[in-house]
Amino acid sequence: MKKIVSLLIALIMVFSFAACSQDDASGEQNNAAVTVDLAAVKAEMIEKLSPADPISLEAQSLLDLYGIAAEDIASSACYTTMDGVFPEEVIMVEAKDADALKRIEEKMNNRIGEVKVQSQNYDAENYAIAQKCEVQKNGNYIAMFLSPDYDSLTEIFNSYFTA
Repeated sequence: MKKIVSLLIALIMVFSFAACSQDDASGEQNNAAVTVDLAAVKAEMIEKLSPADPISLEAQSLLDLYGIAAEDIASSACYTTMDGVFPEEVIMVEAKDADALKRIEEKMNNRIGEVKVQSQNYDAENYAIAQKCEVQKNGNYIAMFLSPDYDSLTEIFNSYFTA
């Protein structure tokens, strides 16, 4: 219990410094027939980008941290880091349906908005990173990448939806 409380407190502190996530130009891609193993996507991200001490977040944690209800989630793969000036938040979710996708998207966009406001008052480098971030959607899959490695995370995520 102490670890969970400590993690939540640390994440709240991290959120005051963090940034990023992305849509494509149209706001989403639509490959609804594609099934993606989000755990495999997460594993590839960790393997290729080597984040410092990633801490896995389970679906139940997303309600307290982001307001994303577990009943809206079909599957998820998420992690955060506590290291560096710009700690990472990597949240990937498969929504149960289109209505759940809308609710999750709203929560992720709210988080990105918070980060943009917070980073504007923190420093120019973090603000620049935050400005390019948007929610990524593909079918019922949605992701938010708050990270200096935003472009690489987005590329890895999107690669699972191409033929």
